[in-house]
Amino acid sequence: MEFPISIREAQASDLDQIYLIIEKNADSCRIISKEMIEKRIRNHAGTFLLASLEEQVIGFIIGADLTETSSKDSAFDIDFIHSISRVPIIILSLMIHPDYRGQGFGTLLLAALKESSRLTNKSGLYLPCPDEMLSYFEMNAFIEHGFAESENSGDPYFHMHWDNPYYQEEI
Repeated sequence: MEFPISIREAQASDLDQIYLIIEKNADSCRIISKEMIEKRIRNHAGTFLLASLEEQVIGFIIGADLTETSSKDSAFDIDFIHSISRVPIIILSLMIHPDYRGQGFGTLLLAALKESSRLTNKSGLYLPCPDEMLSYFEMNAFIEHGFAESENSGDPYFHMHWDNPYYQEEI
């Protein structure tokens, strides 16, 4: 069976559908405000990607370019992230509507962000990963680089990164 899936950049008109997915995932994460999502659509357009099935948004991935993010603007230790890798894009969120989980849509979104990284010559991707998702991201070619606890929530996570094999450092 073939699905008419499309992967595209998020737009302001997608806000309600994105927020529905966030609300459906509220049991496993903190609620992100609509204002925060609007800001991320504006500021991270090239790395805020949606998976849609017949015009219905079924999942999204949000990345942020760390070369454009200061330590003051981020909840993450950017200096540490750069010390384990030259990875400039951090994955802030990956969510799939519960009705569509386990069908490969998260993997498609990760692949699309990896391709975006390749096309824009970014060195790779970084994400803080909870223990229960470790094998999923390892299956998607991310490498674990240590364990930490979030200063904000106290929740433990693993430092994960994926290196872009096509990255060409500027001379």
